[in-house]
Formats: sequence, structure tokens, C-alpha cells
Amino acid sequence: TQIYDEDKPNVADLSKHDFCGQAQFTLSQLMQSGLGGAGHLTVPIQGGGQLIVNAEEVSSCAEHLSFQLRGIKLKNKGGFFGTSDPFITGSRTGEFGKPVRFYKSPVVMDNLSPTWPKVDMSLQKICNGDIDRPLIFEVWDWDSKGKHVSMGSFNTSVRELSENGAGHKFAVKKDKERKTPGKHRGHVAIVHAMLYRSNTVIDYLRGGMEISVVVGIDYTGSNGNPALPNTLHYVDPTGMSMNQYQIAITSVLGVLQEYDHDKQFPVYGFGGRINTPQGRKVSHCFPVIPEVYAHGMDGVMDAYRQSLHEVGLSGPTLFSQIIGAAAGLTRNNMDDHLSHYTVLLIITDGVINDMQKTMNAIVAAADLPMSIIIVGVGNADFTDMIVLDADDHPIHDQSGRRASRDIVQFVKMNDYTGLGQDARLAKEVVAEIPDQILSYAKMKNISPGTPPPQVDGVYMGAAAEEELVAAPIPSKSSVVGTAATAAPPPPPPAYGAGSYQHGATGAPPPPAYGAGYAPPGAPPPPPGYGAAPSAPQLPAYGAAPYAQQPPAYRGAASSRARPWPTARQVNAISATAVEVVAQPVGTHHAVQGAVLFNQANSGDF
Repeated sequence: TQIYDEDKPNVADLSKHDFCGQAQFTLSQLMQSGLGGAGHLTVPIQGGGQLIVNAEEVSSCAEHLSFQLRGIKLKNKGGFFGTSDPFITGSRTGEFGKPVRFYKSPVVMDNLSPTWPKVDMSLQKICNGDIDRPLIFEVWDWDSKGKHVSMGSFNTSVRELSENGAGHKFAVKKDKERKTPGKHRGHVAIVHAMLYRSNTVIDYLRGGMEISVVVGIDYTGSNGNPALPNTLHYVDPTGMSMNQYQIAITSVLGVLQEYDHDKQFPVYGFGGRINTPQGRKVSHCFPVIPEVYAHGMDGVMDAYRQSLHEVGLSGPTLFSQIIGAAAGLTRNNMDDHLSHYTVLLIITDGVINDMQKTMNAIVAAADLPMSIIIVGVGNADFTDMIVLDADDHPIHDQSGRRASRDIVQFVKMNDYTGLGQDARLAKEVVAEIPDQILSYAKMKNISPGTPPPQVDGVYMGAAAEEELVAAPIPSKSSVVGTAATAAPPPPPPAYGAGSYQHGATGAPPPPAYGAGYAPPGAPPPPPGYGAAPSAPQLPAYGAAPYAQQPPAYRGAASSRARPWPTARQVNAISATAVEVVAQPVGTHHAVQGAVLFNQANSGDF
């Protein structure tokens, strides 16, 4: 634990404040220092003084309290010419006597009978699951310099709030007035109070929800030459150590891959130079491997290593297109039962160069079942990332529309070094995902579903019309380039050799994405995939005959599915574009040969 003297209010960069000292202790030391699940530890501070740490074990509970309070004729503390600006705080009694605050209301200006906003809060946060635990609500007169003045308080409990209900009044008193009947400084009344059980993430997972992860990797030039040690993309050839990109991938996927049924993850890059039919072009959203999807965490790691021999580093750092592409995948998979939730993992080393467009994309994505994890690697200035995290101040798009919920979690890799780095980083990066899933479900009023039937571990759609679809989902053995069929690729060329970048010569460039790519040993692609424009084209969704349409993503019914791209669409990349236009992340069935294509409605992404 590090202690700082604050120099600049609301500035998260610790280098702007004065370091006072630090203290070290372990969780086991803390919890063994007290009794009954509570800890009370005194630790010396290196630099002088002592740090007293109180802790209690968190109780698991799904109950919530919804309540709203209002003041009635509070005693004015604003002086002869002013009126108080009241706000109210709630605290629970601590294990060692000192109250622990759990709630602070907004300030209502110039009003002695204010009505504060409705609150919905977990009992875990309010009283750690104990509905009889004493609570202290205190009314304050707000002061612009932070010297708020107490207007009085009252004691209650969750049980008393929920059982007394609307209309019940509490007398607001100072401590010296507690024993004096009838003496008070106004009242606080209950407008609304209800105790209820809230759904948990486990409820949605049991109901069939899976979490799909999209990986976005930064290929901008500020990462440094991948062939040189001590650069961010350098891969240890011995495999004895991992770079920060690899650590971030394993930390996130090591946790979240268990919640994806088939463990197929699209791996995308931004800020890199790739091969296209028009030559080497900079793209801000491209699949790093022709197959788009990699199988499992190991497949993602292999795709990342392979990409470093094929993708050139360029720039600048733009987030809006990769966020838009992930949002497109999320729209494809949306249904009324929250069967899919998408997590976009962005690993980056630099300053964002399209901040406003990124904020626009995040505000739009907040209305979708989607979260964004940003892991900052290296020593760049990550001030913009903290703004996007929006823990303190919600973000707005260009029109002023506020994000409907907080969906971004930013973690700086260098804050998690040393022993247990992977575990501590993993815990931090996924810490907000459960609450973000629940916030979306609540916003859309979605209850946990009943798990659909399983066939060989694959969840199948149950709607009658889907059963009439004649075209079967191709087996993984027929998918071009999947981990299930592809033979181990030959060793990649050395950095600077072959097609890698920077004008290197000596080996032919790899085929353009989507142009019949197949690794050595892979079976031939199905007819029509990646073929010349004259090849037979699959009908678009909604066109006759319906029986020829492929089933929706993973067997689930979806009226929002995008058309299966044709061979002509695969080759329809604009020859006049200076840079490659960002493409929507394809659904699984679109991976079979169509991995980079334009769509007429690309404005959706």
C-alpha cells in the first residue's frame, strides 16, 4: 500500500502527487490478525508512521435494496441570507467501531425539503448481507470548499427500511439530542423501499449465456522492431518468458475462454500494414490470420506469433474501427435471451489518435451486450484510457449523448509486476465484467433463460422453422485453415525476410486474405468459397430458396444475421482506397473462405 500527498485533485497520475511512504502485508496476515472473519492489522509505514488496516470477509448474497429518501423541513445551516444545499450519506457500523460509508447522494441545491434520487444497491455493499446491521444516515450541508457541515443523522437498518416502507419518517438529530424526546432538526421520510433478490451472472451462465472474446492487437510502429529484444512485440525464441502482449492474452483468455462453448476467438489487429490485392496497405481493423478465428488461448498465441512475420508495423493508433467491428459481431449474435455477451480485449501501447470517434463508438456499444477491456503495455501516457474507463465521469458522444452504462475497464500492465503478476492482472481486468453483464440485462429487462438442449456439447436452436433449414453447418474438418484440420505450419521466415514488411524481398508475399488461403496439409475448400467471381454464389438471407441458407450462428435463431458473403464480395475490396476499410468481424459460418470483404452497409460498424 502506497501513501501519497495529493497535489492536484482528481488527477489519477501518481507522479503528479508527493509520495509519502508505503507499507507491505499479505492477505493471510490481515485475516489472521482478527477473529470471526474480520481483520485488524497495524503495519509500519516505510517513511514514518503506521497504517491501520481493518477488513472483513465479504458475504455472498444476491439480495438488493431499492430505496428513495426525502427530507422534510430540515433545519437551515446556510445562514441568514442563504439556504442549505443538503445531501445524505449512508454508512454501516464497522467491525471495529468506525463506520464504513456505502452511499452518498447528489446535492440538492437551496432546498430544505429535498427529494434525493432513487438508489438500487446490493446488500453486500450496504450491510454485507446482514439486514439487522445498524446503519447510520447523515444529512450534510454541502460546501464548495469541501468543508461540509452536518445537519444531523438517524439510525436504522435494512430490515427497518424495507418493513416500514413508504411514508415512515425518521427524526434527524445531533448526538446530544438523542435522549431528548421531541427535539429534532427535521425529518427524513421513506419514499420507496423494497428488498428483492437480483439475478447473478451465474444465473445467466446456467441459462445458456456464453462469453465471446474478440482480441484486438496494436501493430503501430511505437511498439518497436519485433526482432529486437526489449521491444514490446519481441517474442523470446526459447519460450522461457512472455512479452506484455502475451501476458495480457493469457491473463484474460485464461479466465474467459471457459465461458465460450467452442473456444473460437476472432483475432484482429489495428495500425498495421497488411497484404491486399492493391499491395501493402495500412489497416485499422484486420484479421491477423486468414482464418480469422483461432481455437483456444493457445491458438490465439500461435496466431499472434505468426502475425509478427506477416504484419508490418505502422500507425497511427485508432480504436474506433476495431470497436465498431466488435459491435457488429455483437449485433449479429444478439437475441432476446442474452445467449451471447461479447468482450473486446484491446492491447495497446500508445496514445489514441481518434479520441472523439472512439467515444462515439463506445457510447453506441454501451447499448449492446458488450464490454471492452483495454490493457496498456509499455510506458506511454495512458491518460486517455483513464477517461474512457469512465469510473468517475461518464463519457458522451459527439452529439452529447451519454453512455447508457460503463462498459470499459482499463488496466496498466506495469502496475502489475513481480510475483503473481498473471493472477493479479487477470483478477483486475475481468473484475468489472460481471457487473457490466448484469447492468445490460437490467437495462434491457432480460431474465436468465432456460438452458437449450445440448447435442455433443453444442447448444442447438429449438425453433421449428430453424429445423427446416436443409444446409447443414459444415464440420470443422471442412473449415479451411482451422486448428482442427491444419497441419503445423512451417517455421515463419526471419524478421525482414520474405513478406514481412519495410520493403523486404526474397520471398513471395502471402495470398491476400480471403483469396483461397489454405495452410499446408489443409483439405481443399468447399466449392464457391474464395473462388473467382464467376463461381456460383450462395443466396443472400431471405432469398429463395430458403432451404439453401446456412443456419444462424451456433444454431441460434437470429433475424439480424448478416448475409453469407459471396465469392464476388470476397474480391470486392476497393482498388482506390488509400487504406483498408475496417470490416465487421465475421460470424463463424462466414469464416470459411470469406475473411476480409466489403459490405454495402458498412456504415453500421
